[in-house]
Amino acid sequence: MNRLVALAALLGFICTACGGDDSSGGGAGGGSGATGGAGGSGGASTDPLVLVPPVALEAQVADCPAAFQTAPDSGQHGGFDVGGETRSFYLQLSAAAADRFPGPRPLMVAFNGTGENGKAIYDRAKLQSFVDAGFIVVAPDSAGHGTIWPVWDGMREAKDESLPNKDLEYFDKLVKCVAAHHPVDAKRIYVSGHSAGGIFTNRVLRARSSLVAGGIPASGIFDLTAPSPAPAVDGVAVLVTWGGDNDAYSGSAGGKTVPSVNFVEQGALASQHYEAKAEQVHCRGKNLGHAWLGGANPWMIDYLLSHPKGLAQGSPWKYTAPGPGENFECLDGAATFVNPNAVSCGSTATAKCQTYCQFIGDCAVENATVEPVLGPQLETLGFSGGKHLECGGCLSKCEADASAGGAKDTGVLDCFATEAAGAKCAGGVDGAMPFIDGANKCCKDKTSSKLCTSLCTAINANTVAAALFASCAAWP
Repeated sequence: MNRLVALAALLGFICTACGGDDSSGGGAGGGSGATGGAGGSGGASTDPLVLVPPVALEAQVADCPAAFQTAPDSGQHGGFDVGGETRSFYLQLSAAAADRFPGPRPLMVAFNGTGENGKAIYDRAKLQSFVDAGFIVVAPDSAGHGTIWPVWDGMREAKDESLPNKDLEYFDKLVKCVAAHHPVDAKRIYVSGHSAGGIFTNRVLRARSSLVAGGIPASGIFDLTAPSPAPAVDGVAVLVTWGGDNDAYSGSAGGKTVPSVNFVEQGALASQHYEAKAEQVHCRGKNLGHAWLGGANPWMIDYLLSHPKGLAQGSPWKYTAPGPGENFECLDGAATFVNPNAVSCGSTATAKCQTYCQFIGDCAVENATVEPVLGPQLETLGFSGGKHLECGGCLSKCEADASAGGAKDTGVLDCFATEAAGAKCAGGVDGAMPFIDGANKCCKDKTSSKLCTSLCTAINANTVAAALFASCAAWP
């Protein structure tokens, strides 16, 4: 955050919308704090619309599919041909705030979560408050793309990064087509989404930062959303949100099932990244669960409109804490997260079984993102107790497998010991990769290994995790 702004220039930026409640869903007042006007008699303007005047995004009707040569009105639309498939979206145009936006309007592109479409996230996130503040809102419908979580093509394994991304192609063409018919401010294009939509919001922010001014990744996984090679994040302002310490999800999509995933660590990782690379604040609910922070919409509108393209750093926006009666809190600076859980695998007759189990403990059990996702698999491998912190069953199972496997499993354990020696486990999916990479190396073509059979049989029962453990594909 840029905090080196003179106090006198900030007086017009007290957020008038911070007193709204969650049931109100925001309202037109959300944009008012971003329009601070002139900074006192004879002073420089502190109005973002003066500092960064609206500029129409260049677009032609030829940028649209054949079915959209005439302007789409508010409502649901299908027949949008792009990337060899037909897509659909929900559009809501704004007649509000014409005094503030007489020309090109801000655009919000909102991505739905698992089991939803665009209209559903529009309603659930109360995005009418953005329309009332002067935004054009378009909510594209997901089409089940993506290999790790098949709603949007947001998370990818490194080997897949060079492949085409139909969802990004759809985003690009949809933004252009909307702008061809309804003037869109090129300086005020934003993206948002919750859950699976939050995952894809992270992907768009990192892949299209040259276009977008910022966005709201809400309760979204941050890991594995970077293009490769990752471009520099180009002047975006990001508002990371999650529902609180109890923000977790379990469910299925497209043949993939996740037993549980917690978004607290992922929110902190996203917050820390954008704070270091761009401009960032974060909001979290007061134990609202896996929820979009609807009551924070006015606060978020004020933040986004105060950070158009070119003003991500240096905006005269002033951080103002939401009122104590709100069911959310917003904080300046990077979020922090410390996982208090620790695994200590004791001694065992097979010394390298201690190393193997501790390796799993360090990279998976002590990982707040991975541990709930791999819960059933950790239990199958012998971990028990609250948060799977008890290691004794893993040691016993490893000893039994090593005894039955003989020399073949001695070699596998040697391999894991070598991988563990140089491993640097940490939080998030990236922090679990030392063990995942170790398993892919040590169990490759080792179908006769009892230890690898136990590990891969357990992993393959998890359709989300199995995508990362490539060597386990050799087991049914």
